[in-house]
Amino acid sequence: MKSICWFRNDLRVLDNPALHHCCKNSDEVIAVYFINRAQWQEHDDALIKINFWLRNLELLQNKLKKLNIPLVVLEADNYSETASVLKDFCTKNEVKNLYFNNEYPINELKRDRNIYSSFKESGIGVFTYHDQVIHEPGSLKTTTGNNFSVYSPFKRKWFSELLEDQLVILDEPEKQESMCVEQTDLSKFLDEFTHSKSELWPAGEEFIQNYIDEFLKFKGTTYKVKRNFPAIDATAKLSPYINTGIVSSKWCLIKAREYNNGQLDDGNKGIVHWVSEILWREFYRHIIYNFPKVSKSLPFVDYTKNIPWNVNEEWLERWKAGKTGIPIVDAGIREMLETGWMHNRLRMIVAMFLSKNLLINWQEGEKFFMRHLIDGDIASNNGGWQWSASTGTDAAPYFRIMNPETQSIKFDPQGKYIKRWVPELADCSETEVHMPKSPENYNYPKPIVDLKESRKNAIDVFSASKS
Repeated sequence: MKSICWFRNDLRVLDNPALHHCCKNSDEVIAVYFINRAQWQEHDDALIKINFWLRNLELLQNKLKKLNIPLVVLEADNYSETASVLKDFCTKNEVKNLYFNNEYPINELKRDRNIYSSFKESGIGVFTYHDQVIHEPGSLKTTTGNNFSVYSPFKRKWFSELLEDQLVILDEPEKQESMCVEQTDLSKFLDEFTHSKSELWPAGEEFIQNYIDEFLKFKGTTYKVKRNFPAIDATAKLSPYINTGIVSSKWCLIKAREYNNGQLDDGNKGIVHWVSEILWREFYRHIIYNFPKVSKSLPFVDYTKNIPWNVNEEWLERWKAGKTGIPIVDAGIREMLETGWMHNRLRMIVAMFLSKNLLINWQEGEKFFMRHLIDGDIASNNGGWQWSASTGTDAAPYFRIMNPETQSIKFDPQGKYIKRWVPELADCSETEVHMPKSPENYNYPKPIVDLKESRKNAIDVFSASKS
């Protein structure tokens, strides 16, 4: 029996359901991975993220080779061409079965459902698994039988429905029979999608497993207290690895339980909060599956479609360049442009400033983040932006608008984070760095809007739209 394991955002060998079952039920296994250039461009995937995929793919290929599993890269411009390319490959290599782990955004679901039906008609078995989530999307319901749209009751239901066998790690597969299929030389793709900051993000499942182990051991207990201070290295920066499937969320939860006396929802507050962040990720995957309109550039809250967003290219470009005149906002943008990463507290501040103080459509920010973040993920990025813009599920109420200056004073009290990413303000005092009185003295721009006036305007606009 010859089968294919199709890798997507699950670039690992340990605890990979599709790979595990494919190897268990087959004599010979071929691994495939698709290059979808046009689709990646349509999805605004960042170059640093694609580079990260390919570097991890290279390490995965080396591990698979030791298991006698060749990894072959196939190319299709977009998802609509993927089925025919994959079917031709299966026919050529006399493949009987296809295994893969599910993805939940609308384009991916459409692609996979098309493949499932067309392959079945051709006599090729298709076997799929829920790898990105512990609970299958659609399986958790409210007491009235509806899908959850609020995180806290979702989280309670998540724990109440959790079974012990859902937290069992699948072993690495055993060595397969030798294959005569030639694996792909990945060097041309690595050269095509090279990125100057790749060294900031080491690749490989062994690396991230060891890193998380060390993080929980030395920083897990203080995570809740320190996570909001961007000048402190207190977060795990796990999202690039879990989004790309270099490590499974299940593995992370098991490790968290190991360092928390066998508990997930009780015990040390730092580790419990870290677990909660992983569950937020799962929540947004349930949202994007159960409410597909959020995959169609639509707000979750219907009335917010009526908001008359500002169309101001100058403001938008200054925001994108980190030159708004609001130091903490500019620091967050510049960190992302330089490293492909932005601290989570800053993501909320930056996003709320764009969508509320500037009253610019949150979708502009959603696209911009995707084009620059190494951890840009359709479900989580959309969920975060709609939360900040008060257009989404379980979102911040529209009248609660973060004041960037207040946030800066609270979470970057000495201005260390600002001074690192906005070096023009390096000589500012701790009191002035959050909002310089004479920014021209530092060759720094004046604020593009007044924070109090723009806050009041946003509340008025949202209120009018709602009524």
